[in-house]
Amino acid sequence: MADNFSDIKASARFVSRFAAAGPLDGSYLVDDVVSSIDRLILEAEPLIAAETGFEPPAPAKARVLSRAEWAEANIDPMLTMMAPVLEKGRMRLSSSPVSSLAKLMYGPALGVQMGTILGILSTRVLGQYDVVMGHDNEVWFVGPNMVLMERRLGFVPRDFRLWVVLHELTHRSQFEGNPWVRDHFMSLVSGLLGSMDLDAGAILGRLLSSRKDPDGAPMALRLLSDEQRSSFERVQAFMSVIEGHGNYVMDRIAEDRIPTQPRMRRMLRSGKATSPLNKILGKLLGLDLKRAQYEQGQKFFDAVFEHGGSAAVSSCFESAEVLPTLAEIRAPEKWLARART
Repeated sequence: MADNFSDIKASARFVSRFAAAGPLDGSYLVDDVVSSIDRLILEAEPLIAAETGFEPPAPAKARVLSRAEWAEANIDPMLTMMAPVLEKGRMRLSSSPVSSLAKLMYGPALGVQMGTILGILSTRVLGQYDVVMGHDNEVWFVGPNMVLMERRLGFVPRDFRLWVVLHELTHRSQFEGNPWVRDHFMSLVSGLLGSMDLDAGAILGRLLSSRKDPDGAPMALRLLSDEQRSSFERVQAFMSVIEGHGNYVMDRIAEDRIPTQPRMRRMLRSGKATSPLNKILGKLLGLDLKRAQYEQGQKFFDAVFEHGGSAAVSSCFESAEVLPTLAEIRAPEKWLARART
């Protein structure tokens, strides 16, 4: 895949290095993050396995990155997700009457946009498990961002770092401990992006009709066809499950292990922070994947736990057919009735 988009990749890599430049690169403060994260992973993995029942086939490996390294590391996953729409765009361009220069600049121009997006996102990311490619059991942490947030908000470094580690390792356990999950996610994203309409006339038609739409949906969502909207809702539901379950597990373990968890939760969740994958998907799709939708996911798992305990929570990951729909996430009793947990 990457070879097909080498021109996009080259310009994205070049631009991301400048867009992601920031403080603390090479600082001794980041060295402490490296050593502490290794220890915290050893502490967190058995706790997550006990809570979820998910057993990844191999131990996790920490990789502490600078902002620029994180941005560059995400180029291949982003290209992998975007492949359906990029291929469609290239085919349309090759048959269009535009100049040879315009065709030549198509890839580099996209790469500049991608590198800029990743550079900007790199300033906000704390940790990430790459759900697209896995990267040989690695879990990534952006060292400068962790140090800056600890200092700015007055967090206890050990507590804050363990909290972040718990969240990212839970995502890893979801995907590595349930082999069907990654393929299902990629099929959802591929289906949505593959259906994206590159016909400006069709988009304009939906834009004009959306002015009369009384349902209050965001403008970008109203530009989607019924089929695309349905696909988007399936992606939303999946992400609500992944993020909601990640927050649920993180908070369950933190109750006994992280004394300052209530303060960190209050301060971080009152803001607009969200996971790297949500941000990247939002940029790719041009749609606002709102934080409230993922908080709704955590409320869903809280309700499922109240009804059937940890076994009921883990049963959501038995298969793609068992996953709750968006309507069921909003009304957990509907999923409980269907699943009969």
